Amino acid sequence: MMYYAVLVIAVLGWGAHIAWRWKEAKDFAPQLLKARQEAGELPASVSEAEFTDLYLRAEGPRAASYMFACGAFLTFGLAPLAALFNAVWGAFWLLTGSSPVFETGTLVHTFMFFLFLVGLMIGLLAIAMHRYHTLAPPKLNQVIRSLQESHS
Repeated sequence: MMYYAVLVIAVLGWGAHIAWRWKEAKDFAPQLLKARQEAGELPASVSEAEFTDLYLRAEGPRAASYMFACGAFLTFGLAPLAALFNAVWGAFWLLTGSSPVFETGTLVHTFMFFLFLVGLMIGLLAIAMHRYHTLAPPKLNQVIRSLQESHS
């Protein structure tokens, strides 16, 4: 139980670190806007709110946020998922006539639980990375170019 508590604390610290990175990116956006306007790359008509939103979409820690969401789901969902697997396994065990080979805690049960967790992790990461790449925002240079065109 202590290892799980350490894991939960580590995941919460990881979440706090990512939230801090989002805050830093949001705080940096107005400074970057001012510097780009002074350099003549962006017109003065670009509002701070508009640029901040576009900057966060382009340069925010999105990948880290997706990985954190997967890690947090697996960390906090480990106990319910194990209980669900064991309930299904117990029903399967009863359907086999309570064969000692398939009893909970045997090598077969442990290996199948391992395969279940690995498959779940791979599936979850595949879904998250598909979503990440499907909804990929433009790069900062593209954002600046589109702001120049829309405000000229």
